[in-house]
Formats: sequence, structure tokens, C-alpha cells
Amino acid sequence: MGLDRSSVSIISKTNTSYFSYCLPSPYGSTAYITFGKPVSVSNKFIKYTPIVTTAEQSEYYDIILTGISVGGEKLPFKISYFTKLSTEIDSGNIITRLPSPVYAALRSAFRKRMKKYKKAKEFEDLLGTCYDLSAYETVVVPKIAIHFLGGVDLELDVRGTLVVASVSQVCLEFAIYPPDLNSITLGNVQQRGHEVHYDVGGRRLGFGPGNCS
Repeated sequence: MGLDRSSVSIISKTNTSYFSYCLPSPYGSTAYITFGKPVSVSNKFIKYTPIVTTAEQSEYYDIILTGISVGGEKLPFKISYFTKLSTEIDSGNIITRLPSPVYAALRSAFRKRMKKYKKAKEFEDLLGTCYDLSAYETVVVPKIAIHFLGGVDLELDVRGTLVVASVSQVCLEFAIYPPDLNSITLGNVQQRGHEVHYDVGGRRLGFGPGNCS
């Protein structure tokens, strides 16, 4: 369909100034996309972060990430480190990709909180933090939160944290960028279970609770 800011996207062709969507989880929920600002939208529930606009802006929607937390504890990076990175949200990209230092810190913090569970082999050399949870009746997955400029927090549930790779294998759904790329791409897995609002005219992007119903 093309929801970016390129000249051939449906957003540019229709001069759409506002659209939103809720992406389905892999467990069978519904999904939707809405063009135009829904009457029911309330700023009480949708929290907005600025969309970066520059003379050489990308075709995607660039936003400013300020930190990442695992189990309520922020990764050991200054806000200035994140704000210097290029961060884009991409509904067409499945996996969220991080620079190698950020990925390493996220993986370490996640593994620390999952140490009581049985580890599994890596999945196709892409997802390097996997577990065999088939023998456990209950599993406590540490909550990951992604923080954006303006005090906006995207709190991920298990749908946005783990992917089922096989019958006995689940993996942390983040990947690493090549070492020479200092950028972040927020993929669609981490957007599941949330309303994502693109106020193109107002140059801001919002996240809100949603169950895609």
C-alpha cells in the first residue's frame, strides 16, 4: 500500500494528513487501518512524540528515541546517545533493529532476567536469544519499554517481545544492524497490540492502548 512519505505512497497521492492502524498479533486477532482522524480519538489515551522534519528527511517517519528499559531498568546509555541516532518507524519491517552496542545491552539485560529458563539454540543466525519454554507451566517475561521524546513510552507485552520460532523455541524479537549503521528501525512486531497514530499534518506520531477489536 505504501504508508510512507514518498511521492508514490497512498499517503502522498491522497494528501492524507492523519491515519492510524492497529496491527494483528500472530495469535489470530483482527486488525484495522483508518484514514482521517477518528472522532473517538482522545488525547487522554494517545501520547504523541514529534516527527522529525528536515530538509533531507527520509521517506519514512523519523522520531527521537530517548531510551530503552528492561524490567523497569533503563539500559546504561545517556539520552544524548539515543537522540543522535536516526530512528524510524516502519510498519513494513518485521523485526526491530538496533545498533550493536544497544542490542548487546538489551540482550544482556533480558538474559539476566530470564536466566532460570532453559536456553535454546539460535534461530537461523538472526535471533540470538532463544529459550525452550515447553517444560514450564508459567513464564514471567521481563517487560521491555521503548521511550521517546516527549515522555512517550511504548510498553511491549509478550507479543512485542518474543517470537515463536518453533514448537519448543521462542526468541527475543530484536536484531542487530551491521556495525557501521548507527540507526534504529522500529518494526511492526513491537507495534502489535497498540494503536499507532500518524498525525502527518501536525508532524507528530502517537501511541495508544488498543486490542485491534
